[in-house]
Amino acid sequence: MIEIANTVDGYRLSLAVLISISLIFYILYRRMRRQQQAQLYTGIEQLKLLRLLLADFQRHRGLSTALLSGDTSLEADLRNTQQRLETSIQQVVTLNTSHDTQWQNLISQWQHIRQSRSTTVAINLSNHHQLILHTTYLIEDIADELDLRDNTLKLDYLHCIWQEVVQTAEWAGQARALGTSIAAEKCSSAAQRVRLRFLHSRIKQLSLKAFTVLEEHQADHLNLQQSRQTVNALLLCLEEELLNCEHPQIEAKRYFEQATMAINDLLGMIDAALKDLQQVTKRT
Repeated sequence: MIEIANTVDGYRLSLAVLISISLIFYILYRRMRRQQQAQLYTGIEQLKLLRLLLADFQRHRGLSTALLSGDTSLEADLRNTQQRLETSIQQVVTLNTSHDTQWQNLISQWQHIRQSRSTTVAINLSNHHQLILHTTYLIEDIADELDLRDNTLKLDYLHCIWQEVVQTAEWAGQARALGTSIAAEKCSSAAQRVRLRFLHSRIKQLSLKAFTVLEEHQADHLNLQQSRQTVNALLLCLEEELLNCEHPQIEAKRYFEQATMAINDLLGMIDAALKDLQQVTKRT
């Protein structure tokens, strides 16, 4: 009887130890999952803000370049864009981020641009290019940190969003800014046309790669067909209105709006990707 009792007691003790260990592992697992979810949520919030900043930094570049080139018809749009940017910049202080230095660099660069009272078209473009370049770098850095190991099959198209789609939107943004300046001045130099032809080539190559990859991943919810159409329309507009003539006749505002449609559709693909990411946070 004593041996049976000892055996039962030993079994109970082993079971209690096993339950305790299992409970500890469960608690640790849940804590890890909460941390992953919090990091994912924080990353998404930063990407959402960066997407807004990217769009308005690009828009500000194009509008301010047009104004410096002598077209005042977009001045009201420029003021509205500046106001949106100030609102977005104020949200940076509320972020829980491990990228403080990069965020502060963006703010400093924007303040330098905003406070510039007299500058040339070339300097204005260069300052905006640097600001937006650092914005895209930060987007890639934060996107790379997102822990999506449990969702790789459903979201493996995202790498194309953060790279090819973002870069295509930026090349299109540069083409919008330079083309709007040329349209405002009603003339272009050989160097400007060479630059525009380079931008045309980059938009064409990267957009083709992006659409091909996204179609392979069956990411039809990103509205690929419409985006392809507006990007192709921008490429055609560049060819017909700016690349093959020294004195373009297209109005700056019309060209700006044509380019904006393509850029907005590309940015809309980023929005759709962010919605997919938000669904991940709800499931974890």
